Amino acid sequence: MAPNCQVSNYILDRQNFPGYTIKEEGLRYSTLTNMTARKRNKAESQNRILKAGLSIFSEYGYDAATTKMIAARAGLNESLIQRYFKSKAGLLAAVNKLSVQAILSQKPYPPQANPESEIFHFFKSRMELDEENLAFVRVLISRILIDEQLREELRHHMPPPKELFLNARFENFQQKGLLSKDIDVKNLIDIMLSQSFVVGLMERVMFNKSRRESLDQFRVLSHILAIGISPRSI
Repeated sequence: MAPNCQVSNYILDRQNFPGYTIKEEGLRYSTLTNMTARKRNKAESQNRILKAGLSIFSEYGYDAATTKMIAARAGLNESLIQRYFKSKAGLLAAVNKLSVQAILSQKPYPPQANPESEIFHFFKSRMELDEENLAFVRVLISRILIDEQLREELRHHMPPPKELFLNARFENFQQKGLLSKDIDVKNLIDIMLSQSFVVGLMERVMFNKSRRESLDQFRVLSHILAIGISPRSI
């Protein structure tokens, strides 16, 4: 109703209430409403493109996927992909960032009774989360190996891992005497993150290892790490 009232408000303002600001408020309301609608439409369009990109990349691979196919799946104009993501490679990087953010936003698994069980459950939970988009990860890894520009794109836009719950849990183990106080918790978490990527993703993607094989590797790795970080005998 605000846009239809602006003309009458303007006349009212000029003729009867020189100091009144109905006109200004009407214009302000209209401007804010339009800006909000544009932001909402942009966010909705970007989300539809990202979901379509994840689907198309997973089904067809990077080379066979086209921005025309992605736009058709999203039900939007192809030019919006260029506007919001610059290129197909930019969209691939954005889809990956969204996937990582979804993983990091997941509620952590329940705290475990000892370091070995904590480490294993971390590996297992990360692998289960990665499994949800394993087809996309195959496409991403294969592309990263040959596309230096994409590697740089990912390096600059990849959100840092936030395994803050592990910090608190391992520090708690140290206070209880279950974990050596000499252990640098941050370095331990970095090692766990890299191993979860290598065993849970790279080996499954490149060597087609089964879920059971990966879990068996994680059990052995968890046991070895737990021995190495246990309190030293005096």
